[in-house]
Amino acid sequence: MNPDVLFEKFPDIVFGSLRKQMLLGMVPADTVRRILEPLLSDFHHLMLALPSELRADFENILRLYPDVAERFAISIKPPVLESLRSMARYAGSGVVHMEVGELDLAAEPQARLSTDDELSVGAFANEGQGFFTTDRGGSVYIEFFHPEGADRVYFEYKPCRTNIEIYLGGIYTISLTPRNPKAEIPLDRLIQILGECSAPLLMEIKENPESPVPPGQAK
Repeated sequence: MNPDVLFEKFPDIVFGSLRKQMLLGMVPADTVRRILEPLLSDFHHLMLALPSELRADFENILRLYPDVAERFAISIKPPVLESLRSMARYAGSGVVHMEVGELDLAAEPQARLSTDDELSVGAFANEGQGFFTTDRGGSVYIEFFHPEGADRVYFEYKPCRTNIEIYLGGIYTISLTPRNPKAEIPLDRLIQILGECSAPLLMEIKENPESPVPPGQAK
């Protein structure tokens, strides 16, 4: 469905109070399902076409209504930067002063964490997701996953249109390509990078269509 059609069909979501009520968990789950069904039927493609504010809100709505997301086979993970930051703290990397809070999942050239909340010291998130804008204005969806007990962390991105490089705190982290949209990085290397990042933690996505670094190799 064209995003313009989505806006026309759901004006209360975009311009009215219904979206705010859903963000507060005040709308019955069945109503949320019926309202968001056109979006959820083609979630990742339509989310990339929406304005950043709506993307962040829809993700947060689905975190409040996980049963609705599950019905459409959509897995809503924690915000990727909050998860990476909690991983760093849990692993004892020394990143104990990074403030976290509301993540602009969306589509600024750099995604920022605010200073409202603190994850508990013992918390450990082994997965995360977010929608980001590249340095060339493209929109991408990034996931990471750390299998329990593994010494590797996996990053994946969609849609796979060009080669991208992920930078955390300005430090090159990993490359992903249409041929290799999912790649791994050693856990200890990721922890090292996170330990070198200053607060607030930023993620930059750079497009590099000509000569990408092989996945998992440092620059």
